[in-house]
Amino acid sequence: MKLSLMATMIMMMSCAASQSADEPWSIAVTSSGGFAGKGAGSYTIKSDGEITVTTMAGKSCTFRATEEEMTRFRDLLANAKPDTWAGHYVPEDSCCDRFEYEMTIDEAGRKHSVKWIDDPAPMPADLAALTNAIVGMPPSLRVTYGGKCS
Repeated sequence: MKLSLMATMIMMMSCAASQSADEPWSIAVTSSGGFAGKGAGSYTIKSDGEITVTTMAGKSCTFRATEEEMTRFRDLLANAKPDTWAGHYVPEDSCCDRFEYEMTIDEAGRKHSVKWIDDPAPMPADLAALTNAIVGMPPSLRVTYGGKCS
């Protein structure tokens, strides 16, 4: 009995560990709006490790992701459930001077797109984790690479 239980647990752990994003994949976040109407830049990360940043001024730079960043994004994407997301998390009254963001995920040819604003309606935890990894607080792509592209 104990041996059977242990074998089942090991099998479940190996299945969970083998969950991964289908390659090739890319996650892109673009922005628009704000006071100047130019957005706050855009950020893309791809399964080959390429990170592209485009600043509000339109300058584009390319960086190479660290292995730690790649592991983080692979895990976030593997745990994401974009089929369960609403198409947008923008309140009915999105008034005022806010940035609007759009994330496009392309995972092995399957595309998903979602929009939100600076102060979005409540989002699912998996979507919030992805948005924070790209445009949120450190260690986001925006914070890590945005200032290096000037």
